[in-house]
Amino acid sequence: MRLARSSVVAVIALAGIQLLAPAAAAQDNGQGLRVGIMVPREGNFSVLGDQVVSGIEVLAANSGNGISEILEEPDSCDAAGGEDAASAFVEAGVDAVIGFLCMESLATALPVLSASGIPAITLGVRSAIIAEDASRNNWLFYRLAPRDDDEAKMIARTISTDWLGKPLALIEDGTIYGRELMESVRLRLEEIGISPVFVDNFRPSQDKQFGLVRRLEKSGATHIFVGGDRQDAATIARDSKEADLDLTFLGGDALNAADSEPPLANGFLAVTLPEPRFLQSAERAVSQFDNAEISISGYSIPAYASGQILLAAKRASSIASSPLAEHLTGKEFFTAIGKIEFDDFGERKDNPFELMVWYNGTFMPASLSERPRGEDTVGSN
Repeated sequence: MRLARSSVVAVIALAGIQLLAPAAAAQDNGQGLRVGIMVPREGNFSVLGDQVVSGIEVLAANSGNGISEILEEPDSCDAAGGEDAASAFVEAGVDAVIGFLCMESLATALPVLSASGIPAITLGVRSAIIAEDASRNNWLFYRLAPRDDDEAKMIARTISTDWLGKPLALIEDGTIYGRELMESVRLRLEEIGISPVFVDNFRPSQDKQFGLVRRLEKSGATHIFVGGDRQDAATIARDSKEADLDLTFLGGDALNAADSEPPLANGFLAVTLPEPRFLQSAERAVSQFDNAEISISGYSIPAYASGQILLAAKRASSIASSPLAEHLTGKEFFTAIGKIEFDDFGERKDNPFELMVWYNGTFMPASLSERPRGEDTVGSN
């Protein structure tokens, strides 16, 4: 059940329940979860907000009376908007708030919510800085999104295990994303004694990359990490194949984007987040979304999973007559996106990125099958 802010207050008043202080309200036994959602509702990012809302609504529809109220506040992605929305959530006495796709609003919402004992779960903010601030100020911060260094960690892990002993090249497109990602990977590999045979950069958004391909051929590298976007990665792979080079390519999360020209060839590897349909833990949730004819794209399943975490914490807090936030850290939660456990800093203990392989229009977990081969397949191990 989704209620506007005024509706939530009205329901409480009509029921004859005095609005409690938020910290005390979080300890009420026998009541369903009151969850706040803070996401963009206008502009280009409104579609992401819709995904979060649909995730919680599908969970609410399939959890009996587990979720009693849903309060939405728009995320304007600025400091003032974050503080205003947080104040509204405090006034309504929600148990917890999820969403927070923008760093600016999360930073100002956290102190307001935390002062009233209301935990916040971000689905989109990856910055390590906000976690450091939260730890220093004892804010009730929890992150379901990956940290901004999780991607580089998984790429380095993949190279150091699957590609150990292979002639390695690291290339990047000169953008901030590509350069910083490649450099982070290079430093992590250097720490464990792995050095590439070739390091280079290339001009992005070119129709052809034969100059780079010739340099790769001359270097003797057979396994190539590409710090760049999907279009450039696909172009490099295509031109390498035309040059009759048998190369294996690996990219980062940027490859999990809309298809473009040239198309990404089967066999291209990427470290990215797995699609829910490939997660055994998500089968039940995916079925519920399918039955409701709602897409599982983007933030919908992570939002659903965050709601599962809060429902479990709410049940534990009701039994113990203690604040919900006391039941989020150091506990194992079994969710649609797998087992989640937060450390003392509100970070996930697992790395959500996985090695994926592009095959017939989708990224599938590389562990599910052998590397697909075919006329349009690039690379091999």
